[in-house]
Amino acid sequence: MATLTSFTRLFNFAANTCIRRILPATAYKQYYPALKLWEVQVAGHRTRYRLPWFNEPPSIQEEVPEPNEEKEKAAADVFNEINRQVATNSTGRLFAVIRLCGIQYKITESDIIVVEGNWPPQPGDQIRLEKVLLVGSTDFTLIGRPLLNRELVSIDATVIQKTLSHTITRFRMKKRKQFRRMNFYKVYRTMVRINSITINADIDKKKEVEGLDRIY
Repeated sequence: MATLTSFTRLFNFAANTCIRRILPATAYKQYYPALKLWEVQVAGHRTRYRLPWFNEPPSIQEEVPEPNEEKEKAAADVFNEINRQVATNSTGRLFAVIRLCGIQYKITESDIIVVEGNWPPQPGDQIRLEKVLLVGSTDFTLIGRPLLNRELVSIDATVIQKTLSHTITRFRMKKRKQFRRMNFYKVYRTMVRINSITINADIDKKKEVEGLDRIY
C-alpha cells in the first residue's frame, strides 16, 4: 500500500510538470485554480483622503508668471535704499531671531539670554551665532529661507556666566492608588550677552559659492 501511494505521488508530480511545460500559464491555472493562492499580489495605488481645509497640490503644468518690469524696478529701489542705510549706518537698532540649542530667541544688542543645558563654552569665551532666521530694523526685515547667509549677517556674543537654576520641585500623584513622589533637581544654565548685530554686505549681491562650506 505504501508503495502504491508513493508511485501515485510520483506520477502526479511528473504529470503536473509535463502539463506546466506544454500548456500555457492561463490554461494551467484554469485546470488548477488552487495555484492562484500562491500568486504574488501587487498592491495598487490607494487614494489618500484629503481634509477639506487643505489646498490642492499645484499642477506640474502650472504656468510661471512672466517677469514684470515695474515689480523688478520697485524691488531694485528697495534694495538700493536698504544698502544705503547699511552703508551710512542709519538702520537704527537692529533685532534678530536666532536658533540656539534648539530654541528660538528674539534678540537685540546688549540683551542677555539664558541657555538651558550643559553648554560647552566657558565664561569669557567670544562666540558667533550663525543660525540667524531673521534680521530687521524700523524700515526693513530680512527673512531667511530658512537661514540667512552667515557672510551677510554676523552676531557676536560673549558667555558671561554658567550657573545652576533654582531648585525645581517635581510632584507626581495618582489618585486612589496611594502613589505620591516628590523630586528636587536643578538644571545647568548659561548666560550669554549679545554684543553686536551687523549686516556686512549688500543684500542683493549673491556669492558665487554660497552655503556649501557649512551644513547647519
